[in-house]
Amino acid sequence: MRNILSKIKEMYKDTGYHKQFIILFIVVEFTELSEIIILPRIIEKVLDVEIPTGNIKGLIFFSILYMVYLIVEYFLVLKHCEIRCILERKIQGNLREKIFSKLQEVNTKFYDYNETGTILQFLNNDVNLAGRLFADIVAEMFFLGLGRFTIIAVFMMIVNVNVTLLILGLYLLGFLVTLFFNRKTIKLIKDIRKINIQLYSLINEGINGFLSIKILDIVKEKENELDEKLKEYMNCNDKLEKVISIYNNIFSFITSFASCIILYKVGISIMSGIATYAQVEILLEYSGHLKYNFDWFSRHLTNINKSYISYSKILEFLNNANVEELEEGEELQEVKSIEFADVNFSYDDNQKNIKNFSLYIDSKKKVALTGRTGAGKTTVTGLLCRFYEPVTGQIKINGRDYREYSIKSLREKIGYVMQNIEIFPNTIVDNIRFVNENISREKIVEIFKKLKLHDRVMRLENGYDTNIYDNPDILSTRRKAIIEFCKGNGERVRCYYFR
Repeated sequence: MRNILSKIKEMYKDTGYHKQFIILFIVVEFTELSEIIILPRIIEKVLDVEIPTGNIKGLIFFSILYMVYLIVEYFLVLKHCEIRCILERKIQGNLREKIFSKLQEVNTKFYDYNETGTILQFLNNDVNLAGRLFADIVAEMFFLGLGRFTIIAVFMMIVNVNVTLLILGLYLLGFLVTLFFNRKTIKLIKDIRKINIQLYSLINEGINGFLSIKILDIVKEKENELDEKLKEYMNCNDKLEKVISIYNNIFSFITSFASCIILYKVGISIMSGIATYAQVEILLEYSGHLKYNFDWFSRHLTNINKSYISYSKILEFLNNANVEELEEGEELQEVKSIEFADVNFSYDDNQKNIKNFSLYIDSKKKVALTGRTGAGKTTVTGLLCRFYEPVTGQIKINGRDYREYSIKSLREKIGYVMQNIEIFPNTIVDNIRFVNENISREKIVEIFKKLKLHDRVMRLENGYDTNIYDNPDILSTRRKAIIEFCKGNGERVRCYYFR
């Protein structure tokens, strides 16, 4: 329990909207207090004073007072709903921004060990659920629900202590039953989350690998795989709903005896002349509010479990994911030589992908690495760029261990044309300036003229300002690779890779 409270405190600090939550708490509790204090007083006055004495003016006064109360409450409810919605959107936006920024900083191994579904789960489901934890669930369950429950219980004590204690005993019993079943719901929610990650991965695989799936004629197999996973997802959700239904029904059955207690105990007091009919009405009204709030709490306990688990996973990722220290080390001014000295490397610590690899290149040489698929050509390039580092052996630049140089300065001296070219949703010029922002338009034109591409670009509707993302047929893959290469500059080590 202490760990959970500590984690919730960490989550609350992470939101950064403490003042807004205090304002929300004040507005919500003021709304609740006005409803709990004013409404019963009006009922008591009308039933016990104005009606028995036939005071018409008194009835008119309290009717007007009740209308004023309803108008004020209406605006207060609108206000706290508005605050909650704004907070939820802001928290979700901040979390997405933090996750996206972290994804740019993590080392390459993170993507090796985490499926695409995990990342999509973070950015979609987890963020949506985590954003609701404080702005929606805590505000409604605790500010509105438990806060109101506590205030009502206090006022019931004022009306009749004995009856209130008996009713609270019933709710305590119902709460213990809820806690017992809640353990099962947490396990099922975690299982559903895992299956959801696998579903995201399958969907992503189906979209990105569409052509391969068609060519290999495995559409039916992929559909069956998705169907099986969806069935597993539905079965797990059915189990969760069944558990929730069981403890909700048990809780409702236990708390339904509250009205019986009020009618019996207060009925005897009325017969004895100790209590009034207004007290019965007030206690029944209060008891109805108690039941509504606690019913709401038990029904939505699953939501707080989901949001808590999602926020925990997000914080775990933000706090523990290994990031690249781009600035750490000396600045690499220029590359005069590259040496791989007896390098061994493995992606999974089992099978060696590079074994006893040695190579020396000086700046005057041009070297092409050739080999069959899986021979390690891409791995060598990844090691040189420090996307990975050797398990044993050494990579040297200018005769020094390349880890002595900062990653940032190292990569600034390397032009890397990837096998799968990424073109961003913008113009040709903007794509080139995405990394090399200082390159002039004149320099870009000069490079394209040397590559015999200038005339082709100028035939486009907007020339170099054409959005090539929306026009995928403008350039071949190899020409896109040239644009990718132009993001570098003339001083970089030129690393071409073609299959």
